[in-house]
Amino acid sequence: MPDVRAATRDDIELLARIAAAGFHDDPVFKWVFPDPAARLPQLRLVFGSMARDMLPDGGVVHLVDDACAACWRTPDHQHGRTAGDRVQDEGSGDAAGSPFPDDVLERLGILGFAMVEAHPHEPHWYLNVVSTFPERQGQGLGSRVLRPVLTMCDDDVQPAYLESTNPRNMSLYRRHGFEETGRIDLPDGPSLHQMWRLPGSQSSRRHR
Repeated sequence: MPDVRAATRDDIELLARIAAAGFHDDPVFKWVFPDPAARLPQLRLVFGSMARDMLPDGGVVHLVDDACAACWRTPDHQHGRTAGDRVQDEGSGDAAGSPFPDDVLERLGILGFAMVEAHPHEPHWYLNVVSTFPERQGQGLGSRVLRPVLTMCDDDVQPAYLESTNPRNMSLYRRHGFEETGRIDLPDGPSLHQMWRLPGSQSSRRHR
C-alpha cells in the first residue's frame, strides 16, 4: 500500500500536473476555463502557482504514490489572496503575453472573491485542493492522502473546511466527517458546496 509523503519544491511540476488532470472536467473549472483545448495548460499554470505559494512553508502538501495530492492551509493562515492574485504576482497575468484571455481572468477574479467572502473566520485547517490522476481514481488514494491532516485535526481538536467544486466528490468528504454547511453560487455558472468537519466527528485513528 503506497505511503503518504510530504511534498517539496521539487514536486511543484508534479503537483501542477496532478491537479490540472484531476480538475480538467470539474464543473467550476470548466466555467472558469471554457476552452477545452487551452484548459489543461491553463490549469497547470494556476496550480503550479498555488504549489509555489504553499511550498516550503506556506501550507502542508502531501502526495501518495505520486498520483494523488492534498494541499492544506494551516489554522494560522491569513486567507485573502486568490488564484488570480498569485498569477498576477508571478507576472503571468501581465497584459503582454498573458496565457489567460480577459474573460478567464475575470472569472478567476469572480471565483476568488466569492471564496474569500464566504470563507469562515474561525481557525481551521483548509483543504485547498485534493486531486488524483483520473486513471488512478477509485483506488482509495484520496482517503489515504487526507488521513494525516485529519488525524492532526482530531488530535489537536481543530475543525477543517473545504469547498467542493464537484458534487461527485462530496461522498468522499462525507465519509471523513465533513458536512455541507452552505453554497457559493457563481453568476451564470455552477456552485461550490461549503463543507465543515468537527474534530473527532469521524476519527482517522480507526484507519491507522
